[in-house]
Amino acid sequence: MSASDMHGAIVCATRGGEGSRVVKERAMALASERNAPLVFLFVIDAEGMADERPAAGGRALDDALRDELRWVGRVLLEMARGQAQRAGVASTLALREGAVRDEIIAYARSIEAGCLLLGAPRGTTANVFGDDAIERFAKDVTEQSGVTVEIVRPEQAG
Repeated sequence: MSASDMHGAIVCATRGGEGSRVVKERAMALASERNAPLVFLFVIDAEGMADERPAAGGRALDDALRDELRWVGRVLLEMARGQAQRAGVASTLALREGAVRDEIIAYARSIEAGCLLLGAPRGTTANVFGDDAIERFAKDVTEQSGVTVEIVRPEQAG
């Protein structure tokens, strides 16, 4: 599908864990309510994991890490698609590589998304001052792309 076919889409930033399950459920419900396309987005950020990998290993280790992250991303996206299919919701998958923040903003802007859903990591709470990292990121997305962002928290599970 072209970017113009995705105009107004519900974009669900996907990762693993409980928070991801809840945000996917909300994304499917919102796509159904709005009769909008649904896109599950996963961003591979191998550079962001620089502090997590051993110092020795060089290029071969970097390539192996990227390959593994691509595989994990594809698996998580296919699982999301399967969950959507079981719920009767069609979805498209997007796998991007780069800095997570930059790629999410660029993708949302490129397709002129209708809404971006972000799952809040467990342990964050809605902060009246809006200064949790996820809330700051949501504000950045809206300012840089014009896309509305909804933060879905694990405790919102029904």
